[in-house]
Amino acid sequence: MDYAGLDYRNIRFPVDRPLSEAERAVRYQQKKASNAPPMDFLSVIEFNSNYIDLVDRWYSIKGFNTWFGMFVSVFGMAGAGVIIWAFFWAPVTEQREALWFMMIVLLPLALGLIWGGWWLIRTECGRWTHYPMRLNRKTRQAYFFRQDGSVLTVPWDSLFLTLGEEKSPLSGTTYDLRAHVLDADGETVRESFSLGYPSPLGNAESIDKFWAFLQPYMEAEDGVERTWRYLKDDAGYLVPVDGRKEGWRWSIVRSFMLGAHWPYLQLVFAPFLGLNAIGRMFAMWTSKVPKWPEEVERENPVEVDDPYVLTWRDNESIGWWELYWPLICTVIGVGGFLGVIVWIVSDLWR
Repeated sequence: MDYAGLDYRNIRFPVDRPLSEAERAVRYQQKKASNAPPMDFLSVIEFNSNYIDLVDRWYSIKGFNTWFGMFVSVFGMAGAGVIIWAFFWAPVTEQREALWFMMIVLLPLALGLIWGGWWLIRTECGRWTHYPMRLNRKTRQAYFFRQDGSVLTVPWDSLFLTLGEEKSPLSGTTYDLRAHVLDADGETVRESFSLGYPSPLGNAESIDKFWAFLQPYMEAEDGVERTWRYLKDDAGYLVPVDGRKEGWRWSIVRSFMLGAHWPYLQLVFAPFLGLNAIGRMFAMWTSKVPKWPEEVERENPVEVDDPYVLTWRDNESIGWWELYWPLICTVIGVGGFLGVIVWIVSDLWR
């Protein structure tokens, strides 16, 4: 999947470089609104008159690296086990050259798979459940929870916002609303993060829609009411990670959300989506909940009488097609996948 910018073992957006002409050509100006229909792409955690909290670009796809990494590691361990058993304990045959080839060539490959799978797992597990971002409309400050637990605070108006583009072998070309923090020269990129990410299935027009959702909140005179009305009437759900880990129900809902309008496709892709839901649950269970520092909370109070406060607690109840059908698909998909694996293994050992 698209894990571009994930700062684990130095996989991150390129920094300490000049802005490119391509980035300048697709810049989003803070004062310039979009004519596209607004869409939040299920990215809002909390909303009020003072600030809006958003999830990071990796939140929507969380779980993939976990289950896939486990599969790769188990495959590698099984291969390594068979090779070691064959070399030391199998009946003596005349194929010692083949056994030495397995030990010298294939065993390192198996160990490499184990390491690679563990590396994938560590990109999601034992870290943070998500990396929130906060935009304060009144103080015009942007806060970004870094992957090492520190917080970047930068003026909203100083951010260089552009259309980010990445290429992934599995998801193809993906897009995000990229925020660059520039040096004093206004040319050199010192830090970058994704302010908005539609999904691996999004396109460049999706970023226009996200900008049409976000920009009015920060810039329009009636932005608070407009954004509140959209979240109440059109958005559907706010993400339930405000000071907590998401529950197993939401892990299933979020994993199957890509096919929310096509229940039959959810069943077709049930093995993939179901495994993603299981991996997501494990990743959330092993990770810590991010918490804004006290100084950030002091700078972002929620007014007692604010009529525009929204959190996940204001969500409508999750219905049959959002939860229970994906739950059935998860059981069918994961059960079918495990059944195929057991059948293959048993056939090999006959």
